[in-house]
Amino acid sequence: MAEIIINNKPYSFSEGESILDVANRNGIKIPTLCYLKDITPTGACRLCLVEVEGADRLQAACVTYAMDGMKIDTENERVWANRKQMLDFILIKHPLDCPVCDKAGECELQNTAYEFGMMEEIVTSDKPKDPVVKWNKIVYNQNLCVLCEKCIKSCHEMTGCSALKMEDRGFFNHVTPSRGDTLKCDFCGTCIDRCPVGALLDAQFHHAARVWDLENTVTSSVFSPCGEQVEYGTMNGQIMRATAVGSGQISSSDRFAYKYLDADSRALNPAINGTDTNWDEVTALLKGKIAGLKGSEVALIASASLTNEAYAAYKKLMTSIGSSNYVSETDLYYGDFYKKYAEKFGTMENIGTLDDVADSDMIFVIGADLRRECVGVKHKVMNAVIKNDALLYTVGTRKYEYDSFVAKSFMAEYGDFAGALEIVKQDAPAPKPSSNPKVIEVENDPERYIPAHLAKAKKVTVIVGNEYMQSGSPAEAVLAFCDFIGQDKLKSVIVLNDQVNYMGAIVAGFMGGYTAKQLESDLNAGKIKLLISAGFNGVKSCPHAKSLEAAFSKAGTFVAVDLFKDGSAKNAQVVLGVKDSLETVGTFTTLDGRLVPVNRVVMAKGTQKTHVQTAAYLGEIIGSDVNSCAYETFKSEVAPIFGAQDMEMGEVDGHIAKVKTNRWEKTAYAYAKPAEKECIMPINPRYHTNIMTAKSYLPATEEHREFHFPVVAEKVTCAECADIAKGVLCVTKEF
Repeated sequence: MAEIIINNKPYSFSEGESILDVANRNGIKIPTLCYLKDITPTGACRLCLVEVEGADRLQAACVTYAMDGMKIDTENERVWANRKQMLDFILIKHPLDCPVCDKAGECELQNTAYEFGMMEEIVTSDKPKDPVVKWNKIVYNQNLCVLCEKCIKSCHEMTGCSALKMEDRGFFNHVTPSRGDTLKCDFCGTCIDRCPVGALLDAQFHHAARVWDLENTVTSSVFSPCGEQVEYGTMNGQIMRATAVGSGQISSSDRFAYKYLDADSRALNPAINGTDTNWDEVTALLKGKIAGLKGSEVALIASASLTNEAYAAYKKLMTSIGSSNYVSETDLYYGDFYKKYAEKFGTMENIGTLDDVADSDMIFVIGADLRRECVGVKHKVMNAVIKNDALLYTVGTRKYEYDSFVAKSFMAEYGDFAGALEIVKQDAPAPKPSSNPKVIEVENDPERYIPAHLAKAKKVTVIVGNEYMQSGSPAEAVLAFCDFIGQDKLKSVIVLNDQVNYMGAIVAGFMGGYTAKQLESDLNAGKIKLLISAGFNGVKSCPHAKSLEAAFSKAGTFVAVDLFKDGSAKNAQVVLGVKDSLETVGTFTTLDGRLVPVNRVVMAKGTQKTHVQTAAYLGEIIGSDVNSCAYETFKSEVAPIFGAQDMEMGEVDGHIAKVKTNRWEKTAYAYAKPAEKECIMPINPRYHTNIMTAKSYLPATEEHREFHFPVVAEKVTCAECADIAKGVLCVTKEF
């Protein structure tokens, strides 16, 4: 086995490992500022200098690869003297103003300078004047920047945004947006988490508190279905900041969108006809309204962001009164598609895992703008492309900002995804790149064409998203495309939804029975005497959601269990204020079927109940027994679904996954070109997931324009879509 000698001790290594990799794996401390295991090394800071026997100069451990028999010294005087000299060089520009820096207490440079005993600048210099700029939600301080390039490389290699670059040279070298004068990116803040100093900071947290005054709590994302872990820092019962945990990545919603908890429209107490009241008065009213109702006269529609325990409690409430009229909002958008999907695969659950996506060697993203629908999946796709050399193909109505990573893009004109998929199947060198306007040529190498690579592929992923669903393309087209790839190669099929627990709704049985269409029909026919809306607020750009919400007023009694008094709840006779997922405990199911924990971050500021407690409260009025304890509901109703009957909620760590069973039925489908017509396709606004994040930046100022999303009634062409496929318009506009 190949070995290197570090400080007179032998260590084995694998081909391609650097000296730093081997040292880190064996607990040998080598200081760095620019190294990050998730990106390609730069060798910029030179703090990791080591002495290699036989080399005249000291070598940077992060970019020097291990070779059999190599002898390295990491601790001698020459090494430490040169590292200190490199640190002096870094501090020529970087002021030691730690007492007023937000990064104090968490700064890698501060810790390193302390280790070297450096309390002041050895070489003084005039710093650039007015070095602080604000790129919307991110603050950049040129004086604090150590030019490590972690932000640039992580933005490019981990997120696919490539939104940053270096500008100028020498003393005035600094980071700047790569396109225009502000950032055009996902605002996920990956660059903030990777910055070793205080050069890149969260604008919301800037000078708001000292990090040592924060009480930190880790919980699962309340926005993303990928199960990312988020650490919230709180002070005096209020969230001050959010960061990713460890080497993880989170979305802009996770990082910036927690202020909805304090929105003026929060339902802090129960209300009757828009007026706040108390629970006793609401109980008296509901007892009179509910008395004598049959199970068939009661219906419930649930948000796709409830916890698993909430789904279980509401399901028990409905079944105990003899009603099967319960449905998730996921059915409203994807119900018809999922019906066909289940006929093929025998399940509505996604096939494969997020790790399978990252490990794929071919990925097809079909009708999905990953920036708008699920940034977490985009990060896994970037993993596959950057680290696994995966070939990425997109089929959409426009090119996406990560198109530089795409092997080829196929355009679905007039929203005809089925036709675009036919072109994908027949992919071959075109006589002239311009002869087929539906294909955007990136390379003209025959070895890059899909049939050639599919023949060699071992693991293929298909991702289907909202654009496909909204286009009206038949579900059979993409399901038949799965047959084209083949069961032996297709390891992951991911149907995207931007709601955090849409998979939990599917697993809990809120899909595949009663439908949103049936609910709307029953409401309009006057069959529903009691409608319970458990957190449902329809996507504003979806006409189906609008018509369903309009029908809510047809219910005999409309009870909205909601965070807010506006949204769909504004027309409810009774609003039952409810606690948010950041104010309670429970679990979510990720899009690949893993259980992840939901931990309470802050206390609710009113008399709200949790969804589980509300289900028990309504059950008591109706005359059924529903458990009001989330821990017991998990134990009795949720854990058995995951084969973990003996597990307590506190033991959930994100590694328990539901055992999936699926089949594979061949899909009969023959493409017929539809008549050309205008296709109006709603798209999701960026940076937010429905009503919660829409309330996150109030009031909407010029400074925060990109983060506040009122919906306009007129049809407008999306400003980002200069190369949008013919005939496709957006009905949602970003401000």
